[in-house]
Amino acid sequence: MLNQYFGHYLLNKGILNNVQLREVLDAERSVKVKLGLLAVNVGVMTAAQVEDIHNLQRTRDQRFGDLAVAMGFLTSVQVDQLLTSQQEGHLSIMQAITDKNYMTLSAVETALSDFREEYGITTSDAETEDETEIIKKLVDFSSAADKADLLYNYVGLIKRNAVRFLDDPSFIFIQNSTGKAAQSKWFVSQQIIGDITLSAGFLMEESVLLEIAARFYGEKLTRVDELALDSVGEFLNVNNGVFCSSLSDRGLMTDLQPPVVIKQDGEIDKAVNYRVNTATSFGDFEIILSLA
Repeated sequence: MLNQYFGHYLLNKGILNNVQLREVLDAERSVKVKLGLLAVNVGVMTAAQVEDIHNLQRTRDQRFGDLAVAMGFLTSVQVDQLLTSQQEGHLSIMQAITDKNYMTLSAVETALSDFREEYGITTSDAETEDETEIIKKLVDFSSAADKADLLYNYVGLIKRNAVRFLDDPSFIFIQNSTGKAAQSKWFVSQQIIGDITLSAGFLMEESVLLEIAARFYGEKLTRVDELALDSVGEFLNVNNGVFCSSLSDRGLMTDLQPPVVIKQDGEIDKAVNYRVNTATSFGDFEIILSLA
């Protein structure tokens, strides 16, 4: 998860553009993170040391780990630990960036350090990838007081369900949106009522609606018709149903009203507490949340 937020950090800083970020997000699924990048990430080697070994590999047919040990940069135990973590792939976006030559390893190292410092993300956070804690550092629901954790859990659930039902692990919560709704977008929403009253929905362009609907339905959809609207509404309904089930486990009784999908030609006509910009591999949209 952390790698996705790092990717959008690079976009916000102007280091990558939209096209490059989407290419990286598409490529990172199949990337095998190299030992050098892992070593830099955990702080056991510098980018300069990694570059020294890469230069040696141009003339020596030896593995990175063997050369790192021979040069005294790493111990055998550290190499084994890196090989184990290599399978986790949590730095795949960074590897994809360097593979595409969008940034040097040294530049990635610097940007990653700046990113962690700016958002207060520790190495421990990166290793454990505590979803809720990372979301808390990037999206602010603190004004919801004792209901803040429910909102953090809600957007985390959306991300997990995007992987399960939309086949899109590149789900990124960017930051709280403060701007007005753009003209002519689709708004799918649903009311959760009971011990907790929450209005939750998505505000999106037509192309994004069609992609969500198609991925959830399982077939290509080319126009916004009843099937497309029903499909995107059902995705929200499934997500909210799972959310209500989790609330029940906490002793909170809730029910769902039917989802509603409308063409939004102006500002949303209800009080909105929170708007969270969201980026996916197929387009951006907003998560709209209102607590009663």
